[in-house]
Amino acid sequence: MSIPDYHGLMQPILQRLADQGGELAINVLSDMVAAAVELDERERREPLPSGHGTVFGSRMCWALSYLEATQAVTTSPPGLVRLSEAGIDQMGEDTSNDPDGNNEPQDTADRQAGDGLRKAGDDAEEHIRRYFETYYERLKKELIRRVHAQPPAFFEALVIDLLLAMGYGARRPDLARSLGCSGDGGVDGVVRQDSLGLDVVYVQAKRYRPGVAVAIAAVRDFAGALDAHKADKGVMVTTSHFPRSAVEFARASRRRIARIDGARLASLLIRHNLGVRAHVTYELKQIDEGYFAHRQDNTVAARA
Repeated sequence: MSIPDYHGLMQPILQRLADQGGELAINVLSDMVAAAVELDERERREPLPSGHGTVFGSRMCWALSYLEATQAVTTSPPGLVRLSEAGIDQMGEDTSNDPDGNNEPQDTADRQAGDGLRKAGDDAEEHIRRYFETYYERLKKELIRRVHAQPPAFFEALVIDLLLAMGYGARRPDLARSLGCSGDGGVDGVVRQDSLGLDVVYVQAKRYRPGVAVAIAAVRDFAGALDAHKADKGVMVTTSHFPRSAVEFARASRRRIARIDGARLASLLIRHNLGVRAHVTYELKQIDEGYFAHRQDNTVAARA
């Protein structure tokens, strides 16, 4: 089941509060709401693109913010949510769109923000996430197109650069090399994990046009090359994809053969800033509830 947007969480929040006497700790309320909308553990833990917090947690905060703005709930003291008479009156109502504006935040700035969010049907962070997903899908396709347009030697060198960036060979260029056009018994590159070469990873690079699958025969040949080198592991990288037959063969092989297809290759290149660079950076900030709670506790203690 997909995670409901913040509108879809409002009624479950009100109902759980009503069922539990009108007052719950926010962490307990979150658990109950997650169960009510049938989220599994993976969905509950789905991270935001920023990596700070979860999608479900962010939407719970937005839902509570709107409910508090309409005086349906109160969140004082911090960490505790209380249902109000107004909240009881709102139970069962359609909270997704109030034509009378009764769900609008009272503050002008909040009202303007609320208008924008309602028109788009989601919260600000969701808009950014969706834009990023679309943008990066296009970037990945363009990146693979550009890589495929380069000569084979470029691709082999790129694969070595990527493995080094990922931490193989202790990120030391002297421990990795592309073998170039000459090849070495079906191997395009080699990365030594230690200075003595006791732990070696062999590389096979397949610069195929996207849509043209890597045949199972190519995987068999690479497994044979690993046998010839008495190697335990290797990496096959392609700008295209591996069919199921090739994947199953690699899994069944007594040699460990890691596979990086075009989609994963593009993601790894972006993650490690190879062939791409940061263009612009924005920082999305939110209220630090911990600061307010800490400062309030200290203020109360000082007055006591």
